[in-house]
Amino acid sequence: MKIIALQLYTFDELSEEVQKEIVERERWNIMDQCMEVCGSDYVKSLDAFTKLTDTMLCGWEVGYCGYNFNLKYSDSLMFECPVDCDKDIYAENLCGKLLFRYVNNNIIPYITQGKYYSSLGKDINEKHTNKYRRSRIIKSVGDGCPLTGMCYDFYLLEPIIKYYKTWCSYPNNFSLIDLIEQCYDSFFKCWHEEYKYWANDENAIREELHNNQYEDRLYYEDGKVYDAV
Repeated sequence: MKIIALQLYTFDELSEEVQKEIVERERWNIMDQCMEVCGSDYVKSLDAFTKLTDTMLCGWEVGYCGYNFNLKYSDSLMFECPVDCDKDIYAENLCGKLLFRYVNNNIIPYITQGKYYSSLGKDINEKHTNKYRRSRIIKSVGDGCPLTGMCYDFYLLEPIIKYYKTWCSYPNNFSLIDLIEQCYDSFFKCWHEEYKYWANDENAIREELHNNQYEDRLYYEDGKVYDAV
C-alpha cells in the first residue's frame, strides 16, 4: 500500500506571486458568477420601472465592455387639448410646467411617502388644539427603495428626484423622453460599472477568493486547484 502525502494551501497561505497569478486567472470567472447572482435583481428593478413609466426597451445589453438600450415610449397622449387636436401633447414634447405636473401626479406619488406632524393650535378655554399637516418625503435608498426594495431602484429614480427638486433649472425644451432616457442611462451605467468592479478591483477579487464561494478551495503550491474528486 502506498501512502501519498499532499501539501495543500489555502489562498492566503500561498506566496504573493502565486496569489497574483490566481487573481489574474479567476477575475473573469468571479465577475460572471457575481453578476449572475445580482443580475436578476437588476432585471426586477428594470421591469418595475418600465411599468411605472409606461415605457418599453426594444433591446438592451450590458456587460464589462459597455451598455446600450433602445427606448420606446407609449404613443398615448400625455395631455389632450379640448379645442384643437394639433395642440395635443405627446411624450417627446411634454416640457416645462406640464412635464413637472405630469411627474408630480404620475410618478412622485409612487416613490414618496407622507409624513404627518402636528403643531399646537390656538389656546381656547385653556385647551390646546393640535393642527395636523402632511408633508411629502422623497424616499431614499435607506427607506427601502420603492420599486422593488433593492438598491438598484435608486439609480433609475435618481434623475427623476433631481428633476423634481430643481425642475426650474432645466432647459425649456427638456422633455419627458429626455428625463426617462436619463433614468435608463443612469441605471445601465451602474450595472456596467459593477461588471468592471468585479473584474478590475483586486481587493474585491481577493475577498471572493478568501471567502464566499471560494472559501473551501485548496491549492497546490504552484496555484493549481486541488480537486478532491
